[in-house]
Amino acid sequence: MELHILPLAYLKADAETMIKPLSAQEIQKHYGVDSEGFIRLGLNSLLIIVGKQVVLIDPGCADFLPARIMKDYGLEVNESMEGILANKGIKTSQVSDVIFTHLHFDHGSGAFLRKPGRIAKRFPHARYHVLKEHFDYTKRPDPFESNSFFSSFFNYIDQVHWLEDWSAPWMEFNIYQGHTKGMVVPVITSAGERIYYLSDLIPMQIFLNQDIWCGYDLDPDLAKFEKRRFLNEIRNSGKLIFFHDTLTESMYYP
Repeated sequence: MELHILPLAYLKADAETMIKPLSAQEIQKHYGVDSEGFIRLGLNSLLIIVGKQVVLIDPGCADFLPARIMKDYGLEVNESMEGILANKGIKTSQVSDVIFTHLHFDHGSGAFLRKPGRIAKRFPHARYHVLKEHFDYTKRPDPFESNSFFSSFFNYIDQVHWLEDWSAPWMEFNIYQGHTKGMVVPVITSAGERIYYLSDLIPMQIFLNQDIWCGYDLDPDLAKFEKRRFLNEIRNSGKLIFFHDTLTESMYYP
């Protein structure tokens, strides 16, 4: 098994909303905060190669979203997905499976591209997998996050595969409800090691502090409870992969 963390792009977010209850001055001690109070966030995908199976988890943000969104979130794409994969010897046509931890636009809209008159799959031969519970929720989401989803893009593909039916023995999924309804955290087993792709359960290393929470969580109290439970249940050392951290992509815990 090969695993590669792929830094895809960068976004910006209000620092004091992203990392609560810290002030911008306190956040500045850990991460850069610009003059307007924004913090730069990474979009770290995970590529897994197991034999002929090529799996991509959370392929980041599309580059054809409305200009207002691109500007508001300060999207920076320095290299195309095609180029990033090519650096690992992979073509988009070789990707067999795309896993979406949830359908917020920054986590997975990059699995699609725009063609004249339509939207198409960026990975033409891949199966696209999402938790059915979450997919159904995005059809009637809480107003708090209703503008964050890109599930309408799935109208342009022939079939959606449900993570509830995933059967490969080397990866399982834990389900969480605090950040959004039905978000999954993939747990990969490789050479006896457990690797946790944390999505937005613990988006950055600073969130390992159990008193810190994110203002973009749908249910902050539940999100804090789920994070505490997750950290308490890691009895043996595991590798954590952070989706949004620009300084620490991964670390061993505890």
